[in-house]
Amino acid sequence: MIHRTIGFASLAFACALSLGTTLTVQAQDQSTTTKDQTTTTTTDTQSSDSSNWQAPRGYDLAYPESGTPNMVARQGYAAGFSQGQTDASLGKKFKPAESSAYEHAKIPKGMDKDAFRLQFREAFVKGYTNGFGKV
Repeated sequence: MIHRTIGFASLAFACALSLGTTLTVQAQDQSTTTKDQTTTTTTDTQSSDSSNWQAPRGYDLAYPESGTPNMVARQGYAAGFSQGQTDASLGKKFKPAESSAYEHAKIPKGMDKDAFRLQFREAFVKGYTNGFGKV
């Protein structure tokens, strides 16, 4: 029996990106239980301010940045990329719009709700596509 708990790590990563802060998250990726033993694998995820941010594969092509970073695109793309990788590794179908992160992204104070959702969701789908391996 395999359990995957990545949603919190992805959400925490995305929130840290939008706030421009440093955050270390330890997520339980996999726990396998057999009759005689239990094996747990963990992953440390480090996100940091915009100057140290490491773009997931394909981000720079989708959102070339010159000057001020696009924090909404970074947040959406990173969350989508992570979810796409997870879904592909679990053998799920390609359905980026069915992810809870796609639907329930945290909107920063002072930002237009509709503009944020539009930008975030577009970036999420691009990141999900690359993370899933469709590109």
